[in-house]
Amino acid sequence: MRQSETISFLGKVTVAHVVTYFVMGAAAAAMLDYESVFAAPIVRDYMKDFGSVAVLIGPLVQVLRGLIIAAVLLPFRSALIPRYGWLRLWMLLIGIGILSTAAAAPSSVEGIIYTRLPLWYHLIGLPEMLGQTLLFSIATALIARHPTGVLAALPPIFERLLRALVAASLAFAGYAVVSVLFALSAGAEIDAGESLTLKVQGLFIAPFLINGIIAFVATHGLTARARLVAALVSFSAGVVVIALYQAVVSGGTNLPYALIAPVLPAAILWVLMPRESRRSGPEPLADVR
Repeated sequence: MRQSETISFLGKVTVAHVVTYFVMGAAAAAMLDYESVFAAPIVRDYMKDFGSVAVLIGPLVQVLRGLIIAAVLLPFRSALIPRYGWLRLWMLLIGIGILSTAAAAPSSVEGIIYTRLPLWYHLIGLPEMLGQTLLFSIATALIARHPTGVLAALPPIFERLLRALVAASLAFAGYAVVSVLFALSAGAEIDAGESLTLKVQGLFIAPFLINGIIAFVATHGLTARARLVAALVSFSAGVVVIALYQAVVSGGTNLPYALIAPVLPAAILWVLMPRESRRSGPEPLADVR
């Protein structure tokens, strides 16, 4: 495998892990009361406080995890190419990564035997882990099967939707980073339980949709000026939406936050915008293909 193909595989698999982790984590958080789960007897002695900074920045660590997983899978890339390559990988992740871990981890056989964690805690996280590893396995197998680009193998509408989802998700992660850094710099106490409420997270719903729409519309190679305009639209929309949301829902606008929060998401969107190709046709989103 050439160096460019190796770097491409590592990058794409890492993105696949981050996106599937984000999607399944958001779905699980919407259905489960994690604050109550983490505060349960015995569980609270095993897990860090739900409101700790470590829990909030946890999704950012998934980039490192994704790189590690991608590096491990690199020598076995050819085994993922056959029709049921995704199933092989999923069974491997379930067997070694969930049920039969080396440590006594939650939901593992040794975790059930050797820890004091209640059985319900071992079971409550299984649907999220099984769903995330399934989506990741399918995405990784597609990446291995289509080294020149998974998006090119999909119907145009699915390609555009996937671009939009990836761009909006990564831009959303940018809002999380800025929000944590802003709170820490202001000396504010971070309460994850309050941060994950619909009232707080509702602040980012509109920016998420707006960034997704921008990425969906940008289907062709854009000039440097067009990419800059898209980033400026993302930033401006983010400022307006955040300021209005805070004014209506919270009764007041934190103008410095409204001006700073959309900067990183807009920069992420700018990086992900398809660039104008100097060759025969437009160059697609190299970062997520």
